[in-house]
Amino acid sequence: MSLGRCPGQDRRYWKPGDIFEEPCPHCGGLIEFWKDDVTLRCPHCRKVVTNPRFDPGCAAWCSYASKCLGEMAAVYQRQPRVIRDRLEVEARKNLFHHRELLNLALKAAGFAEKIAREKGVQPLVAIAACLFYDLDAGGGKAGSATLAREIMTRVGLEPAIIEQTVKIIAARETVLDDPAWQVVQEARRLAKTEIESQKPERQTTAAAMDRGDIPGN
Repeated sequence: MSLGRCPGQDRRYWKPGDIFEEPCPHCGGLIEFWKDDVTLRCPHCRKVVTNPRFDPGCAAWCSYASKCLGEMAAVYQRQPRVIRDRLEVEARKNLFHHRELLNLALKAAGFAEKIAREKGVQPLVAIAACLFYDLDAGGGKAGSATLAREIMTRVGLEPAIIEQTVKIIAARETVLDDPAWQVVQEARRLAKTEIESQKPERQTTAAAMDRGDIPGN
């Protein structure tokens, strides 16, 4: 049985708005774009114009993206934001049954991204280390560092980023002469502080519901 085309690219599923006209940014002449056009040559001035409505979102995840977009798919899949999202998905999958650790990982990654940019540290190293710091709690027997290496290799991170991240995770609280390690520890500390600060509010709310002061759902 042969696989059909992706519904997003199969023109049998298209709607009228999937074919549209946009003015050329060079000469102002109208260009008719189909939604799967990445670039077109303007029929008026002959300059190459990028489709302003082209959405590469599927390229980040679809295993058939290269068939639709060719080399452009690989370009989109290497974007830092796309890689960051894929790393977060992996963390969610592996820590799905460990909600507290997942919450800590996500909050720490958010802090790490901001701190890393402020301190000139490679953000993906700090983010990945925070997301995968407690990865072995998800049932893996190889340890967080080994599991993190497997995931990051599969996602397609650069070897240098993988090695630095694995070293940070393996070190845990053992001090490393590495600014990224310091970012990760600070981010985890901030995340833990924020989580702890939210606990009394939840406990107070729960107690109030038990007393009947706040109606339950």
